[in-house]
Amino acid sequence: MACLLALSLVGCYEYRGPYTTADVEEKLTGKYPDKTINIRQIGEQTWECWFDELPDVIFQVWVGRGSGAPLPMTYSMLVSDEEEVVSKYYLEQYQKEGGSLDAWELDGEVLDMQLNTQYTSMADAAQAFEQLSAFFVWIEGKPLAQLVPKGYYNFQPELPWRTYSPQFHNFQETVVHGPQDELEAVLEALESSVKKYYAFYCLPCDEFSQIELEEYAVKTWPWAPKPKARQGEEILSPELLAGIGLESGVISYGGLYTLLTRLGFDVNGTAEHFTVTGADGHSYEFSYSFWEEKEIDWTNNRTITLPVWYHLRDGYPVCIEDETDWIYRGPVVDLDAGWNIDTHNGHFHFYMPFLEITGVTLSWDDDGPAS
Repeated sequence: MACLLALSLVGCYEYRGPYTTADVEEKLTGKYPDKTINIRQIGEQTWECWFDELPDVIFQVWVGRGSGAPLPMTYSMLVSDEEEVVSKYYLEQYQKEGGSLDAWELDGEVLDMQLNTQYTSMADAAQAFEQLSAFFVWIEGKPLAQLVPKGYYNFQPELPWRTYSPQFHNFQETVVHGPQDELEAVLEALESSVKKYYAFYCLPCDEFSQIELEEYAVKTWPWAPKPKARQGEEILSPELLAGIGLESGVISYGGLYTLLTRLGFDVNGTAEHFTVTGADGHSYEFSYSFWEEKEIDWTNNRTITLPVWYHLRDGYPVCIEDETDWIYRGPVVDLDAGWNIDTHNGHFHFYMPFLEITGVTLSWDDDGPAS
């Protein structure tokens, strides 16, 4: 009863020991029923263990803590680090024999080990891909090879993208590469992540031709059957919009440039930096170089510093304050969002940039006109 009373405040801890060598044996043989495991107690509740097939690879078992749901209850449990120890052993052996994994880092907790690499281009990814593929060939057939972690390729180019964790400022698309994965499928996923970034932001790419990026964009963002678009009384065909990157309800500055050009606006500049007079008669300027670092309130009375992009409306900067999500603070335009801005003539205006600049209204409804 006392535990239940305090549960909402601090939770409960249940100690399920003391544990014996027999308990350790039961745990390990349950995980590895076809392996012979040696166990030696070295402390009151700690043990050293090793597999017969890998006698020099010593791992430990000790008393850790687990948690229950839905109640905030914790309890004692036996935990072991054989995955980390075996992984490190093979990674070190491979490199001692001349193999290279310098494009990779071993990260994570004891129960969640993984190999990580960052890439900004296919050239970066290709080096890491070749290294990891060679390592997986080397380890095939070796004892406990299944414990070796998968590789995680984390794409991190210059502009932000789909980031929901504010401690990361950049694109966090991840491609996973395990020993059993088809190499072609991994390469295709890596290529897709690079193409998607450059096609979405309408940036030139040394590794893929403009035609390849355009073909990828049309296939990825068909704008059909939704959303439906209308400019004045005219319903716009999906073909006019196809290939303009649409992610999480936003398009990039480059995507806006492409749309305005297709709609016949007099746009000056490039997808990376352009000026235009909008459908509302105001002058606008967009550039991927228009950003500044801002402090934003965060949890536990902390502040975080993030890059925040802005554009110019009649020469005055416009941005959304105090947002951590890239769809608000990045170099993108929301298709149906708006917020109050200072018009610098003594008034405030509820500003909907996509509608006011393009004159295009959108609808995600199944029936009826765009609105």
